Amino acid sequence: MVRKALERSNIHYYHLLGRSNDPEFFDLPQSEVWNIFTRELGCLQQLFQLKIAAFVLLNNHFHLIALTPKESVDRVMYFLMKNVATTIKKRSGRINKVFGGRYKGSIIKSDLYLLNIYKYIHLEPVNAKLATMAELYRFSTLFYRGDKKHHLPFCSSSLPPMKMIENLEGLNELDWINMAFSEEESNSIKVGLKKSTFAFGKSRNTGKPLIPMMKKIEK
Repeated sequence: MVRKALERSNIHYYHLLGRSNDPEFFDLPQSEVWNIFTRELGCLQQLFQLKIAAFVLLNNHFHLIALTPKESVDRVMYFLMKNVATTIKKRSGRINKVFGGRYKGSIIKSDLYLLNIYKYIHLEPVNAKLATMAELYRFSTLFYRGDKKHHLPFCSSSLPPMKMIENLEGLNELDWINMAFSEEESNSIKVGLKKSTFAFGKSRNTGKPLIPMMKKIEK
């Protein structure tokens, strides 16, 4: 099925994904790739007032949740991937392309969707056994929330709906993030992220959208 064109908005967050060209990563240590990405995100934040809710770098791909109030998401991602690729090539001597293709994105039109995607991308390193808890994975904006000695080159914005988790669930952010999804819940989100407008995947049993967080969250 062909993915529909991504809707452009300056009021909704996006989930944005980019993958390396090869199964392995970018010919540089992951810490260096992290520094390249975060410096570039800092520049884009200054240029375009980009609001970054989360950034997670894995071995061969990245997740970004961001709001683009002053510039189209296409232009932001063009500069991000172009400038990162140019720097990686220069430092590594790589000749072939760095990324496997254009970014993939989903527009997120619900607080319920946004919170579940936010949790999902932070749990990915835990599920991949790269960290025991989400906040301990160092190539993630979540790691820097509790690190007073090191700072990111950009401001990471808190999600306004997070207060709803504290009010409804009685949990703090880290406790909630580290509560694992079931396999079916995780697959529901994974299916949703393949759509240009995010929507949960359907349950095999009921045929209805499988929603990991069942309590109502008002927009």
